[in-house]
Amino acid sequence: MKPVSMLRTALLVLLLAVPFQAFAVSADRIGARWDEITYHWPKARREAGLTRLLAEIRALRQRQPDQADLLIWEAIVTVSRASLSPNLSVLGQLKQTRKLLEQAIALDPRALDGAAYLTLACLYYKLPGWPLSFGDRHKAEIYFRKALALNPDGIETHYYYARYLHDRGETAAARAHFEKVLQLSGDPDQPYLAQRLKRKAAQKLGRLLASRS
Repeated sequence: MKPVSMLRTALLVLLLAVPFQAFAVSADRIGARWDEITYHWPKARREAGLTRLLAEIRALRQRQPDQADLLIWEAIVTVSRASLSPNLSVLGQLKQTRKLLEQAIALDPRALDGAAYLTLACLYYKLPGWPLSFGDRHKAEIYFRKALALNPDGIETHYYYARYLHDRGETAAARAHFEKVLQLSGDPDQPYLAQRLKRKAAQKLGRLLASRS
């Protein structure tokens, strides 16, 4: 697969992986606005909308530089915007995103129920490795496990860890996590994402079961 095609695939997966959760600062509106722009705005307007949202998050961060939630949201919106026009030039942005998530973990590893660990896990899992980028399956495993420890009922965490395990050929373990996705009730603040991941988990499970028969 060509480098840009690999990057496009990785960014589309990451866009689904980033969590939509509200948080305490006046940022209780950031999650809702991210959801609205990402899933409901016309595609031609999304990049401009995310760029403006990113500027507002950075302005909030200047006033609250030690707020881990804002660091995570800056990382999430950066990944979302990069997914709209994936090319090799966004790799520098994704390296900066990694730094933001690492800073958030240093400040408060439990922020947003461990969302920094989940997003880092997905970055290491889906991005290409050296020399193109910093993808690393071993580090992905470490961060997925940390995300699960902090948020054992997180639909996104179970779904993307299942995808990771399936890619490694660990089908029995992957099946258990896909089944867990279907059992969880989901966060009422993110019904769209929860429904989407449940549907995808059911499809994956169906294929896994069919392959056994």
